[in-house]
Amino acid sequence: MSQTASRRQFLRSAAALSAVGPATPLALSLAGLGTLANQSAQAADVSTGYRALVCLYLHGGSDMHNWVVPTDSANYAPYAAARRELAVPLASLQPISQNRQASGRSFGMPAELAPLRALYEGGRAAVLANVGPLQRPVSKTDFQQGRNLPPKLFSHNDQTSAWQSLQAEGAPSGWGGRMGDILMSANAQPVFTAISVSGNAVFLSGAQAVQYQVGSEGPVGVRGLSNSWTLGSSQLAGVLRRTLVAAGNDPYSAEYAAVMRRSLDTSAALQAALAQTQTAALPTTPVQLGAANAVTLANDGLAKQLRMVARLVESGQRLGLRRQVFMVSLGGFDTHNSQLRDQPNHMARVALSVDWFMQALTALGLQNQVTLFTASEFGRTLVSNGDGSDHGWGSHHFVVGGAVRGRNIYGNFPVTALGTADDVGSGRLLPSTAVTQLGAELGRWMGLSATELPYVLPNLGNFSSTPLGVLG
Repeated sequence: MSQTASRRQFLRSAAALSAVGPATPLALSLAGLGTLANQSAQAADVSTGYRALVCLYLHGGSDMHNWVVPTDSANYAPYAAARRELAVPLASLQPISQNRQASGRSFGMPAELAPLRALYEGGRAAVLANVGPLQRPVSKTDFQQGRNLPPKLFSHNDQTSAWQSLQAEGAPSGWGGRMGDILMSANAQPVFTAISVSGNAVFLSGAQAVQYQVGSEGPVGVRGLSNSWTLGSSQLAGVLRRTLVAAGNDPYSAEYAAVMRRSLDTSAALQAALAQTQTAALPTTPVQLGAANAVTLANDGLAKQLRMVARLVESGQRLGLRRQVFMVSLGGFDTHNSQLRDQPNHMARVALSVDWFMQALTALGLQNQVTLFTASEFGRTLVSNGDGSDHGWGSHHFVVGGAVRGRNIYGNFPVTALGTADDVGSGRLLPSTAVTQLGAELGRWMGLSATELPYVLPNLGNFSSTPLGVLG
């Protein structure tokens, strides 16, 4: 058996120990050793051609209660009573279709999300209701007695880690990176399996997959290796390059030189592929949605990140890639104050950027090969603090792409009221769907087998095996 096959066999079987309890670094590294000899495990299916996931992370804990709002009279009234001045006026909500929630329930989205609503109504976006980090299903009684809870609930750092890695802060890997561990052997250039356009994130770290970081304009080069940075000498770049890749007489400098050569070579390969892309430019015309300030996508950081992802997806076809996982992000969602001022702007930036991204992919004929999903460390309280909302738990999220079974709300959309079985205090919602279940849905679409998924999602065995149904 080749080294690659042996590695894949190990990763496919690394589940037995970790699937029965909370994830730990030890469980992730040693899980499933007893089943390593099982050679009949099904491998990931990459026969469907190129596929990619894009995680759009909303830093700070996004208040999604105002992104998808109940509009039927029985449910809007308690929503408005809990939210007070934060409530979106009923008259300004645009209705959305759905047939999976309880009879008589209806929902809407604010005007600032109009482009995202259009994707939803066009069948290319769906909502996953009340999702959050869980180690296993938890009841309100469990919460009150402190049983089976994620570590340090309501903490930014810990819940960011819980969303991205399914472990507490300090985790060595994330579930996107662990997908990369399994899928990277399908790529001609495995180094491009997991790519971040928004800096370092545990989500894309794997045991073997190393996140490749780029800027919104492409690979970040080594300063001094550009001929435009010469310090008065046109020969400096060449001299510095030869110095950096020259192997020394000791193993440390030899390894450094080897890593530097690989870095320069991969950067050059990616730059060459990006130079051939046909992805459209971002529009320069400002757009105003609802109460939001006008957004000019050509100047918007999130839009630039998503354009780079579109270019990387297009480049993947030339680089011999079959599976990729990306991450982009937007900050500013920790809205303890000024929520009425800031939230409309955040909504508009996300909606316009994601809509442009889907248009760009459609123009390239790749809209069915890419699935984007939103994520954030936690939702927020239904209760207003007078100027914003505080740290919560469960939240609603969007899944977008040509493969999405759109125009529907999946999971259990809770009654947005205080004092319910889902309210663990101040309108903090007890999640009814785990991040692990969302990860399983995305992993299956990426081609992971039932024996590979528990390596990526160590607590998967604690949840229902029934697919959510979001992806076709």
